[in-house]
Amino acid sequence: MNKNFYPHRSALYMPGSNERALEKAKTLAADLFIFDFEDAVSPENKEKARDLVANVLTAQKSEYGQKKILTRVNSIESEWGILDLEAIKSCKTDGIIFPKVNELKDVQRIKREISKMNFSHETEIWIMVETPKCVINLQSILEEFKGLSGIVLGTNDLAKELGLPKQENRLGLIHSLTSTVLIAKAFGVLCLDGVFNKIGDDGGLFEELEEGKQLGYDGKTLIHPSQIEKTNQIFSPSLEEIQLAKKYIDAFAKKENEGKGVITVDGVLVEELHVQQAQATLEKIRIINQFNE
Repeated sequence: MNKNFYPHRSALYMPGSNERALEKAKTLAADLFIFDFEDAVSPENKEKARDLVANVLTAQKSEYGQKKILTRVNSIESEWGILDLEAIKSCKTDGIIFPKVNELKDVQRIKREISKMNFSHETEIWIMVETPKCVINLQSILEEFKGLSGIVLGTNDLAKELGLPKQENRLGLIHSLTSTVLIAKAFGVLCLDGVFNKIGDDGGLFEELEEGKQLGYDGKTLIHPSQIEKTNQIFSPSLEEIQLAKKYIDAFAKKENEGKGVITVDGVLVEELHVQQAQATLEKIRIINQFNE
């Protein structure tokens, strides 16, 4: 499958030190997995995580099928960051996620270290947006980091840095959520929403998934396999969206509408841009169906 059209609806974090979890990932329906060296791994298990993930990516990558695997390393400024990169530089990780990015000097250091390691040009580079400083510096970061593949929101860290009280919704994060996805889309960069912390709260998960989709996010990061199915469902075109897309395309294809820039479909004005969106919707569901085969 062309990586440019790969679905990114659901991204499940997997602790890099947990062999059982990495094995379980082979059977799960998430679009991609984030093998984690950072928050999910205690200091005493960092080395174990590096060895385990390096072995899995080298010897077992094909067992994950089409699934994309990203590896989240520790901060490049930490005592573990360079060791993490050394451990995976010869492996088949599809991408690397760098946390604790705040400003230009951070991405400049990352670029230098990647260059030293001679990673494959096909290795995707992602960053976490998890501090207020990163949010306000994101445009300059993306201007500097040409070719960045994606952004992952670290909403828990953002809430902590902002000093937010316990909230039932994400009101205190709304500026960070909207600003980040706006800038990401301006630079053609994938953007994944942060995690939903309440395992088993299906109603709350549904609301947050809908919010992320309405804001323009490409998918959501997850902390538990039980969240995968609903996430894939919400970030896939709905039956209603598919039917409407076909209706717009068919209407513009009619001979009597040939050459028209605007037509009316069921009382709604439809322009060429709506047809382009409709075509993108049908292409998205085609790729998702192909991915699920």
